[in-house]
Amino acid sequence: MIDVSEVITDPDFAQPFTVHRQSGEWVRGDWKASDEKPVKVTGVITVADAKTLEQLPEGDRVTGLMSFYSTQELFETREEGTSDQIEWRGERYRVKRVFPYVDYGYYKAVGERMAGD
Repeated sequence: MIDVSEVITDPDFAQPFTVHRQSGEWVRGDWKASDEKPVKVTGVITVADAKTLEQLPEGDRVTGLMSFYSTQELFETREEGTSDQIEWRGERYRVKRVFPYVDYGYYKAVGERMAGD
């Protein structure tokens, strides 16, 4: 397998962004969220392409989708918490889907812009 992690973190291609991660737990039927933890990440950011949109069931209805490539694991909604939110260029994007290409040295996350939230 080809490990492309060097390209994902190469300063010629990569740029910084912040992942806001929140976890929590169920307490007597209510979700109690913990404080958000910012995580500084460097990776490649691109506009979501047509092929990516085809892989998302809601792809034809959403706007403002970006693809974030990182060597650090990113999360969509899971039992231990909520979806990661990515802050880039003053905008927040909620992670909708993660493609774990760990055999190639990276993760791809598709984020939807959260304007108005």
